[in-house]
Amino acid sequence: MSRATTRARALAMAAAWSCVPLAAAQVTVEDAWVRGTVEGQTATAAYLRLHSDTGARLVSITSPAAARCSVHEMKMSENLMRMRALDSLPIPAGGTVELKEGGDHIMLEGLTRTLKAGDAVPLTLTFVDSAGRRWTVDVQAPVLPLGALHPPQPTRH
Repeated sequence: MSRATTRARALAMAAAWSCVPLAAAQVTVEDAWVRGTVEGQTATAAYLRLHSDTGARLVSITSPAAARCSVHEMKMSENLMRMRALDSLPIPAGGTVELKEGGDHIMLEGLTRTLKAGDAVPLTLTFVDSAGRRWTVDVQAPVLPLGALHPPQPTRH
């Protein structure tokens, strides 16, 4: 086999491998739910657990049920609970992050309708890994009654 043929084959193989997409880091979403609202209420919260084997960051959330969605951090400061929006939420490799009542959570603001028990709220979560690869996970989060304290049966997305 000539050098030119060997080189051509090597270049063809390299080109073929460069077209194979690398698998994006996967994030598992579990136990997603949204607190129900009363008529006229313009905001509510969503809760869930995120697990990543390789590490990732949650960088955005969208939903047709709300004009704005964001992760909010809850922290005590000078004996007051303070809440602020985060630009992104890191999920460590092999770790789980829980967004729960009384702690960090997803805020849904500018609701487009009243959210009633039994409804489902579509959420699109966008993640990015350490290499900058982006992907989305779509979740159907059931709406629980306004006074609900516990998430529904476990679900995985």
